[in-house]
Order: sequence, then structure tokens, then C-alpha cells
Amino acid sequence: MRLLPRLGSALLLASATLATACATSSEEDVDMPDFESFADGKEDTAYIGSRAAELNAVFTGRVRALVPDKTADELATLAAAIKANPTSWEHRAITGQVTEQVKYARNALKSQDLNLNLEGGSPTFSSVDVIDGGLELAYEVSVESLVKWKELEAKGLKPADLVGKVVEPTLPLVPAGLLERVSNRCATDLDSPGAEVPLADLGAHNLFYYWDASRAGCPLGEGDLVTARYEIRSSLDAPTAYPEYDRLVADKKVTMGIIFGQIEHGELSSYDWGFLSFNAMTRAFRDKGFRVTSQLEGGNGHRMARTYTGGLVVEIEMWNPRSFADNVDRAQANDTFRAIMKRNEVIYYNGHAFYGSLTVLDERSAYPEDTYQIIFMDACWSYAYYTKQIFRNKATEADPTGYVLADVINNTEPGITGSEHTAVVLYDQLFTGAARAHARRSTRLYSWNNIVKYMNEHAERRAAARGDDHPDPEIYGVSGARDNAYGRM
Repeated sequence: MRLLPRLGSALLLASATLATACATSSEEDVDMPDFESFADGKEDTAYIGSRAAELNAVFTGRVRALVPDKTADELATLAAAIKANPTSWEHRAITGQVTEQVKYARNALKSQDLNLNLEGGSPTFSSVDVIDGGLELAYEVSVESLVKWKELEAKGLKPADLVGKVVEPTLPLVPAGLLERVSNRCATDLDSPGAEVPLADLGAHNLFYYWDASRAGCPLGEGDLVTARYEIRSSLDAPTAYPEYDRLVADKKVTMGIIFGQIEHGELSSYDWGFLSFNAMTRAFRDKGFRVTSQLEGGNGHRMARTYTGGLVVEIEMWNPRSFADNVDRAQANDTFRAIMKRNEVIYYNGHAFYGSLTVLDERSAYPEDTYQIIFMDACWSYAYYTKQIFRNKATEADPTGYVLADVINNTEPGITGSEHTAVVLYDQLFTGAARAHARRSTRLYSWNNIVKYMNEHAERRAAARGDDHPDPEIYGVSGARDNAYGRM
């Protein structure tokens, strides 16, 4: 068994490349009990999972957005416009600095066993003041965090016991351009406490991940920093929820797009973990009754299909890393990713998280209109990085949350190579549930609660098989499913 350090690099990045990433391994699949005998309960909060609970919190802070090309009068007009319509996309470059600043709270909250969703909601502003060269915004925004059940149990706590907990992180007052101002002097390697982070490993998109304002030599003074306030307000239980099976099977088929990214950076090798995982998932789907029906052009992968009892057809297009390799033009890779997203109901991405900078996911045009999708970003800490990004772009005027048209499966831990085996466990049950719905048979056991619990059990067994190398499993959950309509009619 071989292990690699990995966090992310060039694919679909908004800015510079990186060198480090999450840990990996290539263990074979593990034995699991029969799903129908295993599925006997639920674990549910607003986020549905069996290894973590979601907490709702309020984050208050103060951030400065520099707008040096505006006069004082123009800034005053801009401040008034933001106060009148704080959610206007026209002012996103300014109001988006709230999310950029909130990201820098990640490490302070992680030290309290809280895993912050890095995509904040829509902030409200108690003040928007004109300053020299820009605006200063005092804001409040609702955020979510996950806390692991095992860490609560170790302290003898329940999620409700954390209601009222306050954390006060120290953040940069002006997040824009921070890397240019401080270089790597306010960054610490979390995997080697106290160690300096090489400047080559840093970009504007990932400085928050290593943020350490207390590091000796950090040049920021009191006037450059601000103390924010994070307060947990609630942890809500949710009923049993199901995938929207009726929507998936309305046309008597389910379409799925699978993307494997390059893992080892540099020249793409046939031994790259992306290819190994692609091949492993192909074998696993064949074992589940799928067959290869055609090859994708250019050696980029293949298509697979299976017809389930009752007539439901599942069609899969599976892409290997060749189209997303480091040496592929970024615009071309984005076009391919976007097209796969656009034409499929079920999306599975296996690769680097890139610190939340996969730009295609933030394009509304990359998602099909009026189409329910199940999207699984199988990468490091995807709960924190991509959950709200997807919902924001699936939102409609009728559904401002984006929940109606998407269920997002995510992970709040490092992603370990071999997770494609757990993904097959997910899709085996998802497609079985969909086939049962199509055939008008009972889907009672095929809830998100049971499927996620089964996934996490599989991840636990994979971790145990790794031994002392990366013993902690992924922690999977699904967001956006709490109010799904299927099963409630």
C-alpha cells in the first residue's frame, strides 16, 4: 500500500498552482453486511450524516473592501446602494469580502473541533461606512459547522450542549491582496506545528488554510486585524429524507457523469492514482452488472450502462484524468467539466479539492436548468468548500436556497485514495432505490439517512484496513435533503 501527501494543484484553479495535498492510499474494497439488513435507523440533523452533526451559528465581524478608483462621493453612493440591496450581484466584489474574511476563521474553529463551512450565507450589514480608498462593512452572517460525534462523546456532550458557545477568531481586516502584503510570514503548516509554509505553496486562494496571525514575524499589527465573533445558535434535528427518486426516474433513466482528476502532479503517468481509481471503479461497476457500451474519443474513458429489473436504465460516462491533466489548457478542461455537469443528473468528482477554487462549480451556466442533481465532490473537506457554492448556483427565484434542485454529498475530512470504493457503495444503493421507485416498489430502506450511514461504515472499514497509515476515515453526509418531498406525499 502506497501513501502520498496531497491537497491540490493546477486543475481548474482560479489562480496559482500548489504542491501539497491530502493523503492517499489504494486499499482494495472491504467486506460489508447486506444493505437491507444494515439499514435500520437514521441519524439526522439539518445536515444528514452518521458521524457528524451540523450546528447553525451566527458570525459577526468587520471587513474592509478597497475600491481605490472611486471618489468619496462615488463611495458614498456605493455604500447607500449596498445598504439598500445587500444581495445585489452588482456589488458582489465588495460584499463577497465577507466570505473571503470568514474563511480565515477556519483554524480557530478547528481548534475547537468545529469544521466550518467556508461558504457563508447572505450577510446583513449593520453599517457600510466610507473610508479612505474604500468601504468598511460591519456584518452578520449565518454559517454552519460540523462537529464529529466521537469528539462530542469524548467530552460527554451532545450537539445541543454547544448552543451558546462563542469563539472569537482573529482575522485580517482587509483580506484582498493579503498574500502580497504578508508573503508567508503569517502562515503555519498545520501538519507540522510551528513549521513555515514555503511561499511556493501559497496562493490567494489557500492562504486562509494556513492562517496564523500569532506567528512570530507576522507583520500585521492591531490596525490590520479584527476580532470576529462566532456563536452557535442551534442544532436542528431533521426527519428521514430520501433522494428525489421520482424526479430521477421520470424519463425512465438516470444519467451519471464521473470525473477523475490527476493526483500526482507533473507529467501524467498511466500509474497516476486518478487512473488507478478510474480502473478500480470500472471493475466495481462491472461487478454490479454494468457493461462498457462505448469508448470516449481520445482515450478519455468510456460509457457504461445497466438496465435494472423493472426497466430503469442507468447510463454512465466515465472520464479518466487525461482531459483534466496538469498540461491540459485550463479553458479546455473547464469546458469539458462544464459539459459533463450540464448533461447529467448524477455527478461524481474524484480528485483534489484545490482549497475550494474549482471555478466551474461557481458558474450558474454549468448546471442544467430545472434539473434535480445529486452531486458528490469526493475530495478533501468538500463540505467546507463546495456545498454552498453548488446551492448558490442551483438557486432559483422560487427556491432561493437551491435545495430543491440539488442534494450535495460531501466529506468533512481529508479524502483518501480508494474512496471510489465507498462511492460505489453509495451509487449501488442509490440506483437500487431509484429502480425500486421506477418499478413502484417500496423504497423505505433507501433513505439518505441509511445510505449515508452505510457509506460511513464502509469508510470506517477502509480506514481499519489501512492500519496505522491514515487511520481516520472520511466523514460523509448529504446537504440540501432535509426538506426533500419524496416519501412525504
